[in-house]
Amino acid sequence: MPEFIPAAPGWYVSEYLADETDLDPVIAWMPAITRAGEDTLLPVVDGGNFCLPIVLDEDSFKSYRRHVVYRPNHDPGAAAPASNPTISKETN
Repeated sequence: MPEFIPAAPGWYVSEYLADETDLDPVIAWMPAITRAGEDTLLPVVDGGNFCLPIVLDEDSFKSYRRHVVYRPNHDPGAAAPASNPTISKETN
């Protein structure tokens, strides 16, 4: 069983869905190796009601135009998206 690294608050997986950006909090990281042989950390997100957490693999980033963002001041409960500085790390 792989070891997981707990994620610090503020890390999200950003995905563009139906004309809006969806942010899923990263709950952990899983060490992995890319197809190119490089070390990486894959984000783990909540799988939803009655589902296990999901490890987002390299292919899902390309297929669904996902990327990891750091938004330390983002309030997931806020009605409107806050204008927070974002640091983006694309997974190619």
